[in-house]
Amino acid sequence: MWYKAVIAFLVSMGLLAACGGGQPSEEEEAAPEATSGGSDLLALLPADGVVSDWAKDGEPRFFTPDNLWEFINGAADGYVMYGFEEVVTADYSMGSMDQQAVIDIYRMQDAVHAFGIYCQERYPDYEFLDIGAEGYLGGTALNFWHGPYYVKLTVFDESDELKEQLRNLAKEISRKIEHEAVQPREAEYFPTENQKARSIQFLPRDVLGQSYLRNAFEVQYQSGDTDYKIVAVLAEDAETATSGLSEYREFLSGSGEQKDLEGLGDEGFVGEDRFYGKVLAVRSGNNLLMVLGPPSEEVGKTALSAMLSKMTAS
Repeated sequence: MWYKAVIAFLVSMGLLAACGGGQPSEEEEAAPEATSGGSDLLALLPADGVVSDWAKDGEPRFFTPDNLWEFINGAADGYVMYGFEEVVTADYSMGSMDQQAVIDIYRMQDAVHAFGIYCQERYPDYEFLDIGAEGYLGGTALNFWHGPYYVKLTVFDESDELKEQLRNLAKEISRKIEHEAVQPREAEYFPTENQKARSIQFLPRDVLGQSYLRNAFEVQYQSGDTDYKIVAVLAEDAETATSGLSEYREFLSGSGEQKDLEGLGDEGFVGEDRFYGKVLAVRSGNNLLMVLGPPSEEVGKTALSAMLSKMTAS
């Protein structure tokens, strides 16, 4: 079938790129690529015949930050930004249905970064699944995250029967993962009122376009016709958070009047942003919280107060 030819071509191209066009040495011939990757990733792949009669079609392949571009050229930088460490990709075939599947298991630096890259490829209108910490099914693909792993399964025909096969393969992988399948603790800090469904994201750097703001959770909100968002920057220490608040205040200084925000956190201010409108920002310890574009200052203060209470209690 045509997709088998496509898979074979892509595999061969990947292997040629990995070899650099030269002749393999005796050492390379004795150590095939399938054994060069992490044993933890290899162990997570479904064993042949465990899920229906799905079985590996060829040897699994591994990619690291040094050569990820050979596997996902246009998206490699984004994955590396989210702490990508290694990926195993394996082709599977199911003889009874004459079908093919590809399974990719990415190991990120931790669960938060796996959650972050998962959210970058998630859309609210997908069919969400209780697999891992969360998964979704869209078209011929099923993706989920679980602990530090981001798992992607793809087939080449769209049918209800094949979607059920995807679910079963995904559940088998999740079953093997020993990490907890839980949402980030930080997600619980954000107010639920007016929150847009599945809008939370983790941003490792350049938060709000500012290079000094890193490691933040961001959630989208809507009240009537007003869209706004709340950002929580988790700085390394109070000094870094204080510096971040100061630089952000300076950045907004040319956009409108500012005033101190008292009674919330250790320090804060109310200012204006040319794009979002009103901005409320406070620092509490090493946490920096911002509400951008709320329908009113009071709504912003209420949200900040609720978040600070939850953070203090945790």
